[in-house]
Amino acid sequence: MKTLVLGLGNTILTDDGVGIRVAQKIKEKCKNVDVSEASAAGFRIIDEIIGYDKLILIDSIKTGKAEPGKLHKFTFEEFKKTRNHAQPHDISLFEAFEIIKQHGDKLPSEIEIYAVEVTDTSTLSETCTMEVEEAIPKISQKIIDEQLLFK
Repeated sequence: MKTLVLGLGNTILTDDGVGIRVAQKIKEKCKNVDVSEASAAGFRIIDEIIGYDKLILIDSIKTGKAEPGKLHKFTFEEFKKTRNHAQPHDISLFEAFEIIKQHGDKLPSEIEIYAVEVTDTSTLSETCTMEVEEAIPKISQKIIDEQLLFK
């Protein structure tokens, strides 16, 4: 199964970069899977995911109901219903998927979405808040273990 790990976010907006930082950690540990980063979503990332069987998407989320650094896991449909993303990265990824499907391009049939609870997505900083930063190694290892992404 051809798998892509895609980290979303903006690495100069504090916690908003957590998806990219987790993806980078996975890339360091797993050489058998493709890993990519994007500061946008929607149509801007479609070209990157076409042709993959499985997509593991990692992003930030701000629900206000969990501690910073908590990892949430969603199906594509569950995530589609959330409106709590820390910051919209582009037009809806979900709308882009629907349009691409109608044109017959091969999109991943299996999509796993991981979202890290964050607090600060507006301060200019190249590091995450302490709680989120400390959670990154554990989160990346949990995703590796759950998704069987071995070296």
